[in-house]
Amino acid sequence: MKDNEYISIIKAETVEYPKAEDCFIPDNDYPENPFIHRGTNPKNRVYSAVREALHTLKMDEAHYGTKEWNPFKDVINPGETVLVKPNLVMHRNKSEAGTDCLYTQSAVVAPVIDYIYIALKGSGKIIIGDAPMQECDFKVLLEQSGYASLVSFYKNQGLDIEIVDFRELKSESKNGLYIQKINTEAKGRIIDLKDSSEFHVCDSEMIKKMRITNYDPRVLNTHHTDDVHEYYVSDDVLSADVIINMPKPKTHRKAGATISLKNMIGINLRKEFLPHHTMGAKGDGGDEYNTRSTVHKFRSYIDDEINELSANKHYTIARLLKTPRRICSLILKLMGHNYSEGSWYGNHTISKTISDINKIVYYADKQGIMRDTLQRKVFIVADMIVSGEKEGPLLPSSKPVGIIAAGYNPVLFDETIATLMGFDYNKIPAIVTARGISGKYKLTNDKKACILSNDENLSNICIEDFPQYERLDFIPTSGWKGHIELK
Repeated sequence: MKDNEYISIIKAETVEYPKAEDCFIPDNDYPENPFIHRGTNPKNRVYSAVREALHTLKMDEAHYGTKEWNPFKDVINPGETVLVKPNLVMHRNKSEAGTDCLYTQSAVVAPVIDYIYIALKGSGKIIIGDAPMQECDFKVLLEQSGYASLVSFYKNQGLDIEIVDFRELKSESKNGLYIQKINTEAKGRIIDLKDSSEFHVCDSEMIKKMRITNYDPRVLNTHHTDDVHEYYVSDDVLSADVIINMPKPKTHRKAGATISLKNMIGINLRKEFLPHHTMGAKGDGGDEYNTRSTVHKFRSYIDDEINELSANKHYTIARLLKTPRRICSLILKLMGHNYSEGSWYGNHTISKTISDINKIVYYADKQGIMRDTLQRKVFIVADMIVSGEKEGPLLPSSKPVGIIAAGYNPVLFDETIATLMGFDYNKIPAIVTARGISGKYKLTNDKKACILSNDENLSNICIEDFPQYERLDFIPTSGWKGHIELK
């Protein structure tokens, strides 16, 4: 079995989260419980599912069931800095389907904090951090989600813990425009991957056409050129000795699916460093949309103008351009042009960005210098108690699943979870690109992804033998429907 790497998939006894204010209270008084006085909440079956996900991977197997059980013993050492990286994309779900399916829930993070605390043995530091969407109200998110209560509880227990908004650039949406605000407390380093970037092989004209929706293209074009490929990474990420990657697996308009690899996009302070699509039709070398269209080309030009004007605070003129943009959108809809802004299966830009970011996660040292050896440990715990399908990541529909998954390697993990979702991971460019990296900054190994589970139908099988009746059959976003599904 040495040629296999295992991912645990635990079917929980619930598809519901506990109340936000009770997120840190376990369902039982487990022997290793470091905070017995907090009591128990029998309804919090999420806690036991996370616990079982670690146990199923045989983490510190010798001490399981005793007060000495320390599942992160081989991952975290006393005195280290541990970053917990949830997916905190937005404070509200624009589909009105609620936030359970939108972001990593605090009830899944809480047991992970307990086991980090046990591993640190009274020393070290815990940081919970992410860079959500530019218009996310971080304070509202923390209050409604239970993260504020969670951090307050652990601080009262004497933990050195904080929750951090990585964003340097925030904004407020007014009349369809983004009014920018700078967060002076955000600290990070610019890391240039140079010829080690996945974009290094791209044609210079295509590099100039790389874009991210709602951001000034001139800024992006200064950070990605023929010889420069820069990313702006939080100091809190670089300072971490260990990262616990806690994605919220769901569908994604531009990437097909967001799992552990995509979750690391949130370590950046400013989105203008992150190419998401390339302007133009597929036939012209772009991946913004499929079929050539003069109207679509003109709308993209208007988008650039609006974003540049907004960046220069010329809001009145930018607002006037919204009318011709709406007219273009209506014409395109009537013509049957359904893809825009790279939100379809032909997008091969964002996959390169995702791989570049993960290279930094694993190989950049604390000063942001890329090294040839792994610089930190990463462990993955995914929240699939309630996942999101259809128009994720910002407008997902609720998909009650009742699963917690855990593992070590991001590529093998994402291949497994994509299969579980009912997707062909060979048609998800982010996974294919990451697996294809060889030699320097390699992100995976040659092992097979296999499953350990509390469900005998799944346990000890490899993903190529994944039973069809266990697939969850997520409904993809409209731009990926009919392409990404397993046959």
